[in-house]
Amino acid sequence: MIASALKVCQEFLGSLEHRDIDISLEMPKALTEEQWSEFMNNYYLVVHEGAEINGSIQYVESCQIMLHRLQEVCPQLETDGIQNIWIVKPGAKSRGRGIMCVKRLDEILKLVDSDPALIKDSKWVVQKYLERPLLVHGTKFDVRQWFLVTDWNPLTVWFYKKCYMRFSTQPYSLETLDNSVHLCNNSIQKHLQPSQQRHPEVPEDNMWSCDQFRSFLSRRGLGTQWGSLVVPGMKKAVIHALLTAQDLVESRRSSFELYGADFMLGCDLRPWLIEINASPTMAHSTAVTARLCTAVQEDTLKVVLDRRLDRTAPTGGFQLIYKQPILLSLRRGQASVSYAQSLLGAPETRLTALDNGLRIASEETGHGTCTVGLWISCGSRYETEKNNGAGFFLEHMAFKGTKKLPQTALEKEVESMGAHLSAYTSREHTAYYMKTLAKDLPKAVELLSEVVQSSALSEAEIEQQRGVVLRELEEVEGSLQDVCLDLLHATAFQGTPLGQSVLGPSNNARTLTRQDLVEYIGSHYKAPRMVLSAAGGVNHDDLVSLAKQHFSGVSFEYEDDAVPVLSPCRFSGSEIRMRDDEMPLAHVAIAVEGASAASPDIVPLMVANSIIGSYDITFGGGKHLSSRLARLAVEDGLCHSFQAFHSSYSDTGLLGIYFVSDKHHIDDMMHWSQNAWMNLCTTVTDSDVARAKNALKASLVGQLNGTTPICDDIGRHVLNYGRRIPLAEWDARIDAVTPKLVRDVCSKYIYDKCPAVSAVGPVEQLPDYNRMRSAMYWLRF
Repeated sequence: MIASALKVCQEFLGSLEHRDIDISLEMPKALTEEQWSEFMNNYYLVVHEGAEINGSIQYVESCQIMLHRLQEVCPQLETDGIQNIWIVKPGAKSRGRGIMCVKRLDEILKLVDSDPALIKDSKWVVQKYLERPLLVHGTKFDVRQWFLVTDWNPLTVWFYKKCYMRFSTQPYSLETLDNSVHLCNNSIQKHLQPSQQRHPEVPEDNMWSCDQFRSFLSRRGLGTQWGSLVVPGMKKAVIHALLTAQDLVESRRSSFELYGADFMLGCDLRPWLIEINASPTMAHSTAVTARLCTAVQEDTLKVVLDRRLDRTAPTGGFQLIYKQPILLSLRRGQASVSYAQSLLGAPETRLTALDNGLRIASEETGHGTCTVGLWISCGSRYETEKNNGAGFFLEHMAFKGTKKLPQTALEKEVESMGAHLSAYTSREHTAYYMKTLAKDLPKAVELLSEVVQSSALSEAEIEQQRGVVLRELEEVEGSLQDVCLDLLHATAFQGTPLGQSVLGPSNNARTLTRQDLVEYIGSHYKAPRMVLSAAGGVNHDDLVSLAKQHFSGVSFEYEDDAVPVLSPCRFSGSEIRMRDDEMPLAHVAIAVEGASAASPDIVPLMVANSIIGSYDITFGGGKHLSSRLARLAVEDGLCHSFQAFHSSYSDTGLLGIYFVSDKHHIDDMMHWSQNAWMNLCTTVTDSDVARAKNALKASLVGQLNGTTPICDDIGRHVLNYGRRIPLAEWDARIDAVTPKLVRDVCSKYIYDKCPAVSAVGPVEQLPDYNRMRSAMYWLRF
């Protein structure tokens, strides 16, 4: 039994040091299921029933060494105890309801499986119980600590200087698992009578203020520990917990949230965060809470109201303990540094290249999570008519198992990390990426390497995915915006690869073979066309080491030196109409040939699009909207929505306007859309450009909210530009745009150019192409 325990502990320590990375999943674990069952039965006999282990003396030294090693990596080891007691909580309930302490695995499983109605509506949380907490006169207690979050991006945390302790009504003992002993929630204990055996100094109402607890510590010569150990430990735990959850919380402007954190203290006075409660009860249940809850509510108003008007206003008992570096915040009056300073202080994007040409780019933001992925310079533009859709098909095959990991094993690996594995394909790029905890970066890179380099591509799975792809093709037909924009590409770049859709035709989905997919990978998945991108809690040097370990073998050579070269995609002024009078709304897009991604004209065109703006019928503002076209859309009911867009590619682009209108206003909406273009070429003003520049800056910064958008931005930039263009440089290039530059650049791309037009729905009123072409210039004298 002891030998088995040492073996499992050694395997655990090895996994922390990542020694299991190169171990195949087919390798047997330290213990089989049968051996685990036998081990648990023997454990219960020894710990709970007093059985003795024969010959255990020979293992004493080995066990002491192992415990010392475990203590270094498991600081909670001493507090955990040896009874293996767990708390089981129904996830949908609060205030102690339904919580139980259990010490046998079979009892936990029986409890969770016993009530189907409860399981249907909620999930269970199973949490290790701290069996050796600090006691006050032999009685268990926990600490309720308030904190306030006034912003999630940048994360801003306020910690309340006062807290209170909640006691159980019964003396602490592991001989019973009754809630009266182990749960300190006042909602439970207030219904129970205090034990006659409880120490008389434990309060009758089961609560102490933190000042009373400090007096208790002082009488034992530990008074200084509260300020030097307990409080700093609680602050650190709160900050780290919030940073870990930051990417998962939807940030809402001008809102705040008061939380109640529950802590337990170890015998060494180290605080352990048990849980964080949203909307904690503020009821005046005792004299302690009556005094503190009132003060907390008053001081909350001081922070969220008074301080908003006066930054020097007192905040009562709340203390600002954490304010994230302001890199992405543009809120007026809430930045401790200027917008320009915050851009210059943005983390550096480091770039390294391997010998085979694969590039590694990363930005370290300090998050508890990270996103890492492989961006590849290939997409539908690199496909032929015969294999159009191969990239999209491969995207589906990527997660269906590799040569080393079958699908179930791959899914289990991802789920065990709590990670999210995804992919997408566009006309020029393909990406495979994973969002995970920062500590799991090595495993994430390994799995991405497996997915990209060793996809199984089994014939059976290919046949199964055909049906999935065909169903997606049918679903896309229902997204009329996608249909309209795909048709726009088809007519604008007719006869060229850019005219092909990413999904490909249904006929190809039926006929693509395994050999087609293998050839596609062999032709395009080459190291010089790949970027390993990462953002969040990543160390660049560590990422480079992982890349060398897992991607050094990616080929950089092409068969017969046949390096794929993109042929120029010719733009054709033309139109395509799919008239269906049964549809309620018409979807129309008009575009001219735009600038390439690396063109110096890209920024003036972005400003121009920002002047036109976007509109949706659900918007507020009405006739007070800043965009002239939006105001006209509201006042005259021209459309349900519109948006100006610029799809840029490596050597060309599409600059256009897409709108959704009823069949009676298509002509008017097209007229005013083209009129907006003509205004850009002739009469754009200083105020138009100033407003658009501010809106564009806010949009660029707002898009980088989280590790995944940042990672995607890095990957695409390195493929497009060979480097990551920092926000400060974008900001400077936007500032350099003048009204004259906007007029000149728009005249270059828009004025008297042949447009491409696509329309779907009841489009009888859409003007004749020649009429739309004639609206691309003004007769000026």
